[in-house]
Amino acid sequence: MAYIKTLHIKGFKKFSELTVPFNEHMNILVGENEAGKSTILEAIKVILNQQYRNADKSVLKDLFNRSQIDSFQEKPSIETLPKIQIEIDLALDVNEKNTEYFYGENNRNNTVDFGIKFECVFNEDIGANLVDVINNGEIPYEYYNLSWTTYAKQPYYLIRRPLNFISIDTSENDTNSSFNYFNRTLFNSRYSEEERIASKNKFRNELNKMFKSIELDDIDEHRQFGINDKKVILESVLSVYENSIALENKGSGMSSLIKTQIALDKSKNNLDVILMEEPENHLCPTNLRTMLAEIEKRQADSQIIIATHNNLITSRLNLKNIIWITDDKIKSLNDIPETDAKFFIKADNNSFLQLLLSKKAILVEGATEFLLLPLLYTQITGRTIEQDKISIISCSGISYSRYLGVINNADKKVAVLTDNDKSNAKVEKASKFNNENILQHIYMDSDIDEGWTWEACFYKLNKEILENLITVEQNAKYLFYDKDYGQVLGKMLNNKVDTAYKMLESGFKFEIPQYIKDAIEWLNK
Repeated sequence: MAYIKTLHIKGFKKFSELTVPFNEHMNILVGENEAGKSTILEAIKVILNQQYRNADKSVLKDLFNRSQIDSFQEKPSIETLPKIQIEIDLALDVNEKNTEYFYGENNRNNTVDFGIKFECVFNEDIGANLVDVINNGEIPYEYYNLSWTTYAKQPYYLIRRPLNFISIDTSENDTNSSFNYFNRTLFNSRYSEEERIASKNKFRNELNKMFKSIELDDIDEHRQFGINDKKVILESVLSVYENSIALENKGSGMSSLIKTQIALDKSKNNLDVILMEEPENHLCPTNLRTMLAEIEKRQADSQIIIATHNNLITSRLNLKNIIWITDDKIKSLNDIPETDAKFFIKADNNSFLQLLLSKKAILVEGATEFLLLPLLYTQITGRTIEQDKISIISCSGISYSRYLGVINNADKKVAVLTDNDKSNAKVEKASKFNNENILQHIYMDSDIDEGWTWEACFYKLNKEILENLITVEQNAKYLFYDKDYGQVLGKMLNNKVDTAYKMLESGFKFEIPQYIKDAIEWLNK
């Protein structure tokens, strides 16, 4: 199977320099907004599709790296002019036709490999008289050359593309352009060059025959109407139909699902690499799960590179396949323990991606803490969690240890708020964990008698307020696991979310347990 091994970017858009190693089959690009996920996919298309080959040179203003432009303007010269270099290292079958055309040392490392290089550099030969203009800090975009060469130092032409690939972008606003690209690519990958040429010739001939059958009158003795062969070519009018309905006439979500199903069928369409940008767009949860089931079944047949913000996608397609873009660097999560990765595949209703993309985070065990903690945070710090860019994440029945296991090497501060459950051993284990870990700490009340759970801690410190706030029925017993903790605390324990909401809406300023204060103070150090 042909696939992309490595992408190297230099001076392209937000990246001064970046190297992205890809897995042979599944790759999931994640990162905050503007992290560069789309730029990575675009860099692949610049190489393989020769994107911008015929574009006006003014487009370079948006393609050059901003820091390179700033460096040039600080010290303008020919040597400091911005430039772009993108390289793709490929895995190709040496027995396939034309593979030697891509094999050589024309790359950044001068090492032998298969690949293609794109360069956008100032042409000093034709721009030799522009020294004064350049020294004044102006970038002469019109004098730049865009070139595509193979690692064998041969010109790269689309007709000799080393692998078949398609891009499915559900974020595209121009649906006509999106469908036209998809239909063309599918046509080119599904049929051989000989079949395509034969069908295009037949289409042209039949179209001319049909036009003649209309029998329009001649304009004059020497002039008549005819078909403009440059405008009406087979690829430009192709569409994919399902049950007599063109895909572009279906809903956005359904058309994306069908496109994906078609692309994944390698036995018919021979696609080696499939790029997918935000496949979750326009899909309801049911159809998204259907799409993921298709990808799971067939991911071994092609290389799939997905850019997403969706937690379900990252979990179902295995956290070990995540390529995390953070601080203009790439981090692979391939070293996540296999057991944890498998757990999150099954427990796909989780908040792992939110945790990964947070600056700092507090893990809590349920909805009660999730509701109250933002208020308590503001009471302690005088700031909101949004101002401090802290995420509060409810584990919702998933053990916090699962989250800590997969976030261990993420260089991210995470505080866990949990109950001691009347266990000295649990308190001692948390203390030991905190001594051994710099970036992840676990906090719980040290009082195993009266501070064994969140509600008990608050009741102990705010008994008078809560006795007046929580209404109970006379003589009623509110047992919790067959134990009597008193009416008010018993009702709090049996109605945790309702109690938290009442506390939140009451307007009272509650005394906050020390372990919560400690966690917030540590997180802000």
